Amino acid sequence: MTHKICLSGMVLSSLVLWVPLSNAQNPSSGAQQPLPGNWASAATAPKEAASGAPLLGGQDVVADTTSLSGAQNLTLGLPPSGHSFLLPSFGIASQAEMNPYNSSQPNSPGVIGSTYLTGRLDLSRSSGRSDLSLDYTTGGSFSTDSNQGNFGIQNLHFSEMIHGGRWSTLIGDQLSYTPQSPFGFGGLGSLNNLGVGLGNGVGSNSGFNNNFLPGQSILISGSPQISNAVIGEVDYALSHRASVTFAGSYGLLDFVKDGFQNSRNVTLQGGYNYQLDRMNSISVFYRFNEITFSGLSQRIEDHSVQVSYARRITGRLSFQVAGGPNVNLYQSPLAGPSVVGSWMASSSLSYHYRHLGTGLSYNHFVTDGSGLLVGARTDLLSGNLNHPLSRDWDAMVSGGYSRNHALQQTTSNANSTSPQAWFATVQVSRHFVRYGSLFIAYSASGQSSLASICTLPACGVSSLSSSVSLGYNWGLRPIVVE
Repeated sequence: MTHKICLSGMVLSSLVLWVPLSNAQNPSSGAQQPLPGNWASAATAPKEAASGAPLLGGQDVVADTTSLSGAQNLTLGLPPSGHSFLLPSFGIASQAEMNPYNSSQPNSPGVIGSTYLTGRLDLSRSSGRSDLSLDYTTGGSFSTDSNQGNFGIQNLHFSEMIHGGRWSTLIGDQLSYTPQSPFGFGGLGSLNNLGVGLGNGVGSNSGFNNNFLPGQSILISGSPQISNAVIGEVDYALSHRASVTFAGSYGLLDFVKDGFQNSRNVTLQGGYNYQLDRMNSISVFYRFNEITFSGLSQRIEDHSVQVSYARRITGRLSFQVAGGPNVNLYQSPLAGPSVVGSWMASSSLSYHYRHLGTGLSYNHFVTDGSGLLVGARTDLLSGNLNHPLSRDWDAMVSGGYSRNHALQQTTSNANSTSPQAWFATVQVSRHFVRYGSLFIAYSASGQSSLASICTLPACGVSSLSSSVSLGYNWGLRPIVVE
């Protein structure tokens, strides 16, 4: 366990150090300066969302050029070139959970109280030669239930795309250490609801593609898990319309407590992209994914060829859909054929109009089984909607659904094993200062029984669990680095 924590710390330290080093190498970087008094009206400064966080409007957004066959999700656009916005923030939330998970365990109360204390640092930087994003959250959760206990929270997203002539190179990392599954995290809907973040549009679907990340879509509570994915990508422009992309990742999912299945995955992808016109583009790509499991001889190799289409309207719309056949090769299968043909599909939508923002994503793919299954064919659906109610009030609705069907080649009772989980969160916020808000949220979640695959306390579920959260997120005044 110690070497895992050390490894995660080394990765985190290296990435944090990379930020000032890359800024120092860029002659356009300068000392941090406070935003001007009327910064919302400045031509190069971001606007404010209803939540108080900076939000880029259509006229202030650079068109997104993310590769369709790359590792990153499409966005509504990028910040104006040559500016960096740094936003520190803090958050505190208290929660009461009714009919909680693990409620069937001895000495477990019917209502559990929890408190979240977090700090967050968000950086978005765009220059002539690179686009950098850093989002780091740290803190802890404290529970009145001895079965859940107190745990630390760490979450890091880092990516930088470096441009040079026809070439573009991406380096990135997605790291998390959480006391429960990030899927609908802690009745708050998402880790992103802790603290205040910079964004390039409400409902934007920034981040890495789910196919490059470890699967964590089964609800597990009170058992810390470490998830990390190191990602790299190279793009080469063949012409002003065509390009080729090569991307890869190495990911791990480890659990601190015994009884769960640790896994590793290696993903390699290569594709051809073509821009039909200013708003429409297509791509064809091949993906290889290998999943291995600690202490087991079973191994899964996944090969797929997919066609993708995207439509992008800068600052307004980002839509992508991809799909195609795939072949799974199983080493040392328990039952069934060692070669199985199937299909894969994914789709994402981000839409922003005036103050209305929405995001939706869907994936059908083979995953590592979220620590409970030895591989699974997973359907994952998530979405959100954000809209201001008035000048000082806004509302957010988010939800998700997952289904993980066990594989007969790796699970003895696969036909009767198909855990399903869901969550829905409604949040209303009241803004008292420019970058701070008081919020109240109600969340409901549920999951089918896990008794056939896990008898640990962390796997105890309720068909319906609900929680009420009250919290405050406070962001310092954003800092502009020019």
